This record gives sequence, structure tokens and C-alpha cells, in this order.
Amino acid sequence: MFDRDGNGYITAAELAHSMAKLGHALTASELTGMIKEADTDGDGRINFQEFAQAITSAAFDNSWS
Repeated sequence: MFDRDGNGYITAAELAHSMAKLGHALTASELTGMIKEADTDGDGRINFQEFAQAITSAAFDNSWS
């Protein structure tokens, strides 16, 4: 659902689209914050490991907003 093109990474555009489809449209600031928080290797996109870690962390601490 999040990785729309199936390349193994979630870009900012893919994240924004998926969140909007889930009924949670993000502001530019929220999107930037989510990417910055999850993108631990700094390549500007989220791989599976980063996504899993971010989702697990978010379940305990919603610090992106």
C-alpha cells in the first residue's frame, strides 16, 4: 500500500498519498517530520527496516506531529 511502485522504498510522495487514502492527509511539516524521523540512513526515502521501526515506535510514542 505505501510502496506504490514496488521498489522497496517509500518516498515522501508515496507516504503522502497512502496517508491521504487512509483519511489522514498530512501537512508539509508533518510529512517532512515523518520522513526525517523514519529515514535513519538519510537517503530521503524509507526502506522496510526503517518503516517497521517507525511504525513500532509510533505505537508507543506519537512524536511526529
